[in-house]
Amino acid sequence: MPVALGGLNHKIASLELREKLAFSAIELEGGMKKLQSDHGLEEIVVLSTCNRTEVYAYSQDIEQLRSGIEGILSENYGEAVSLSDRHFYFHRDLQAVNHLFRVASSLDSMVLGESQILGQVREAYRLAQVARTTGRVLSRIFQQAVKVGKRARTETAIGTGAVSVSSAAVDLAKKIFGELSGKQAIILGAGETSELTLSLLINSGVETVLVANRTYRKAVQLAVTYHGSAVKYDEFPNFLSQVDILISSTAAPGYLLEPKRVGEILQRRGRPIFMIDLAVPRDIDPAVANYENCFLYNLDDLEDVVQQNATERASQVSLVEEIVVSEAADFMRWYESLAVVPLLKSLHESVEHIRSAEVDKIQGKLSHLSPRDRELIERLTTQIVKKVLHGPTSRLKKDTRKLEEMGPVEMLRFLFRLDKGG
Repeated sequence: MPVALGGLNHKIASLELREKLAFSAIELEGGMKKLQSDHGLEEIVVLSTCNRTEVYAYSQDIEQLRSGIEGILSENYGEAVSLSDRHFYFHRDLQAVNHLFRVASSLDSMVLGESQILGQVREAYRLAQVARTTGRVLSRIFQQAVKVGKRARTETAIGTGAVSVSSAAVDLAKKIFGELSGKQAIILGAGETSELTLSLLINSGVETVLVANRTYRKAVQLAVTYHGSAVKYDEFPNFLSQVDILISSTAAPGYLLEPKRVGEILQRRGRPIFMIDLAVPRDIDPAVANYENCFLYNLDDLEDVVQQNATERASQVSLVEEIVVSEAADFMRWYESLAVVPLLKSLHESVEHIRSAEVDKIQGKLSHLSPRDRELIERLTTQIVKKVLHGPTSRLKKDTRKLEEMGPVEMLRFLFRLDKGG
């Protein structure tokens, strides 16, 4: 009963290729059932993010499994996909389970320890549930994948500490102010770094944001996106007396803030100000940091924090790997036990048939017994059957792989608990 996955990720495929194979949530919600039936698969879940597109599938037919996954991946690509191509991978059974668990725990992410992927794994499973393309096997594996991701974050430090300059900046702001709820910030520049830092500040509770940029139109666009206000670039110093945080990331050729101007502002405000200079060359004169109530950090300061945090996260990889291996082995025990379910059902039905037939044979000799006594005989013989079969039933389910290594005599002893220890 094979389970498998096929796909590609940021490690082996370009962004251009990943874009061509990506599925949107709308496409999956509306068309996943058709993808499943068109390609002859019993269960499917599609995990599609900016860094990966992976099709997880379950089918009794291994050849159909591989060709079905290739067919699904070909839908968006517009031409035939071969999982043998160097830009793709194909994993089965334990290898597939290990891969998904590593993905959910962020060991396979572009940024080690990032938290977004766990939500994406959960969402992929939810979409499959909505489309009714997942059943007993993939439901179990994805539920356990979410459990692995949670364990990785609660039992290790894989997700602690900022690993981007923007997140490091916001973490420092939190350390200085305790919390950012109700604080005010001004952003100089409207580029990618400024926008990311701005979004993180707002998510951390910053109440008011101002945006200043040399091109006023861009300042307005960024401010509107984050429900802030745009200010004229040349007028931004006038607002420093009211804000708590200044983030600067412009392309100015020289300092935008010098010590004398900052000193005048600090005298008026009477409370600390936190400044982060992300510009190269720097926007803020380093001498500004000499003021008692001014906390100034530049790109080098933040990169030191980022590197230290990245090193700390890397030290947790082995701990997360242990969780992955343990949970994957647990899943495989359950998965392999599915193969013996039909056998166990036949065994129980066969023995029950014998028990029932033997009781029927002696019914004539038991005519002197009361209905209550006859019921007791039924119950007694049924309990004997259940107890005799309990050993082989539980051990067949739990130790399928162990049985493969045994000879007939050893297997008989093991199944009926005749081995040492019972």
